[in-house]
Amino acid sequence: MTLKKIIGQVHLIVGLVTGFLFFIIALSGAIYTWEPELSRIAFHQKVKKENQPLISISDIKNTLQQKFPEGDFRTALYRDPETAIEVLIYVPGTYFHAYLNPYSGELIHLQDMNKGWISKLKNLHRNLLLGPPGREIVHWVTLLSMGMLITGLVLWWPARGKPGKDKFSIKWSASPKKLNYDLHNILGFYATWILIFTIGTGIFWGFAVVRESLKEVSGENTLTWESPQSMVPTTGQAGSKDEVLNSLIQKYHTTYPEAEVRINIPHKEDEAVQLSVIKPKSGINAVNFYYHDQYTGELLKGNFQNGLAENRSTFSKINGLVYDIHFGTVWGLPGRILACLASLIGSSLPITGFLVWWNKRKRKK
Repeated sequence: MTLKKIIGQVHLIVGLVTGFLFFIIALSGAIYTWEPELSRIAFHQKVKKENQPLISISDIKNTLQQKFPEGDFRTALYRDPETAIEVLIYVPGTYFHAYLNPYSGELIHLQDMNKGWISKLKNLHRNLLLGPPGREIVHWVTLLSMGMLITGLVLWWPARGKPGKDKFSIKWSASPKKLNYDLHNILGFYATWILIFTIGTGIFWGFAVVRESLKEVSGENTLTWESPQSMVPTTGQAGSKDEVLNSLIQKYHTTYPEAEVRINIPHKEDEAVQLSVIKPKSGINAVNFYYHDQYTGELLKGNFQNGLAENRSTFSKINGLVYDIHFGTVWGLPGRILACLASLIGSSLPITGFLVWWNKRKRKK
């Protein structure tokens, strides 16, 4: 048996074993590419722009105290003037996103993030709705899928000579069997160049040994970081924490009008206030983090692990890039469209591949 035939057998066996699971993972991933748009509709995030100041942190606390007093208010994300403020709330066993009108403070929508079809879609992609065991299955299917891409490219290359025109274009007028073969062979070839990146980034997340090896190579393990901390005042000297938070969110939203601003609510005495300045469509590595004393509002400076984008470590930059590549956001909207199309084609490959095998099996009989 030739090497190419051995590779073909490996491709076939692994495809038959993992095909159905890969179909689910790829299809759910293709749909989840549009999670921001789907969430905007499902969670009623769109609001009418008004010519008045945005609500303060105190206003958010008042609304939550009335509507959801059992929740633990953690962060508030201020977006553009036509989008609701997204509030992260912890409760035992789960967490919620509350969406508030940025002008009136009205609670528009309250979503348990472990429930609902968008959450199920995310978990279907991550763990097949099976929890931790499912996550391990997804990791190994992802790894085997990378092997499928590589062996598929080997099988796509002709046994002799260079690829002809028939290797790059689908003959739509061909017989159903030939058309199915082209859909598997040719569409698979084109999608592979995108899937290599989306699957490769999935492997990065799925296997700690990959991340730890990269940390070692990049020198991440040798770096030391400072911890931003608030100076706890003596009794009687502390001012109003809400006033500081209100002042900070107003200042940042005024200073960065085109950016999204997330503010973290301190829960420990010496914890600093973290503000994230997010540039829409610029990727995770463009996010700047700032820290302030929760009692005085003073800007804290230091060598923080999550600080200014320009000071991010090599591993942190790679980690952020992995996220953007996986969802295609590294190339903006065109990248997301490519990632979605490649995943849709990827989800079709187990089906067309099975039909190729079945037709050959019938022909041999």
